[in-house]
Amino acid sequence: MIDYQLLRARSFNEALEILESKKNVRCLAGGTDILVDLHHKDEFFDSVDYLLDINSIDELKGIKLGKKEGEIGSLTTHSEIIENKELQEKLPFVAAAAASIGSTQIRNRATIGGNLVNAAACADSFSPMIALEAEVVLVSKRGERRLSIRDFIKSPYKTALAEDELLKKIVFPMPQGEYYSSYQKIGRRKAVSISRISLTLLAEVKAEKIVNIQVVSGAATPSPVPFEKVNEYLSAKNLAEVDSKEAGRIAAEEMVEITGRRWSTPYKQPALSKLVERAVEDMLEEAGYNG
Repeated sequence: MIDYQLLRARSFNEALEILESKKNVRCLAGGTDILVDLHHKDEFFDSVDYLLDINSIDELKGIKLGKKEGEIGSLTTHSEIIENKELQEKLPFVAAAAASIGSTQIRNRATIGGNLVNAAACADSFSPMIALEAEVVLVSKRGERRLSIRDFIKSPYKTALAEDELLKKIVFPMPQGEYYSSYQKIGRRKAVSISRISLTLLAEVKAEKIVNIQVVSGAATPSPVPFEKVNEYLSAKNLAEVDSKEAGRIAAEEMVEITGRRWSTPYKQPALSKLVERAVEDMLEEAGYNG
């Protein structure tokens, strides 16, 4: 039997006070992950004494995109991300990742903060945020700290979030100049799709030369990471020199170096290679370069 007390915070400060004064608290945002665990009587709840409903805290909601920096509140739902016209225009790969999550009902409830804090290897929000070099803003009564998304993830389902902290928002530098992007995903099925492999490509181009690029895995590796060897291969190349198939081959080999050979490798290796190939071709097509 799972035994816990449900609490509700009506303000940001009230939530922080509860987290400071009580132990073994788990925050409830959209509930699309935690309620499934609760239904299945997950053993995680053996160490939970309180569920803290934070869903009505307005300070944790909203999207702001400035010229130099953008931010997304942790309680912003995936539907709100998809429907934000400015974000669609400036960060289409973030909107594409949000649109790939689950069903309409799930996207209406699930939040970007919950997706990150749950830290599942298949979480769709990680690869676009890492490509943006985003940071999480973590707040407690002790103060505020910022961590890169990569440092925030410790391992699957484990983050650097302390027991008395809330994830307030995600902040990131806005891409500057001429940039191109692609989000790719293979799911288990079309309905309520859970990622088997996903990735984000974000590239800055000047005079048909790639000056900065991030190709970041999602679900292909235990935790989302940039494919450093692919990034090195593509960096500083003129668009005319880019071989999308070679980029895919490098990524597939790098994935195996990270994960080792597993039962899923015969499937994932060619699948990832094709996703990277498609992402690079998207970049070239968006740049108006046809070879």
